[in-house]
Amino acid sequence: MQNMRNGAKASRMGMEVIKGGMLGALVSVMLIFLYALALWKELLPAESIRLVNALIKVLSAAAAALFAVRRCARRRWLTGALTGLFYTLLAFMVFSVLSDTFVVSEALLSDLLIGLLSGMTAGAVRQLIGK
Repeated sequence: MQNMRNGAKASRMGMEVIKGGMLGALVSVMLIFLYALALWKELLPAESIRLVNALIKVLSAAAAALFAVRRCARRRWLTGALTGLFYTLLAFMVFSVLSDTFVVSEALLSDLLIGLLSGMTAGAVRQLIGK
């Protein structure tokens, strides 16, 4: 009986991770659109691309994690970390398909670490706040 409950919890957590990752991807697309608009209107210089790109990744992974942990009672940091990783992999696959290139490099490793840490931090903060 205990194994059945643990399996149901893991399945529910898995679905929350997937839904959170999808939401993070949607947040990324919206932020990229807003940034492209700011570049087009010349509100931001083109030199800001690297900084804004990193900021978009952090914000999107954190948003994904916050969405995923909203129903968790315990181990929100873990769910957040897994969601951040899933979001990063999903974003990598989507943008690889869009750019028609699939290059695994050190940049992917740093992106995975950014997603993991952003998600874990968001989940831990949500756990500390208690909501």
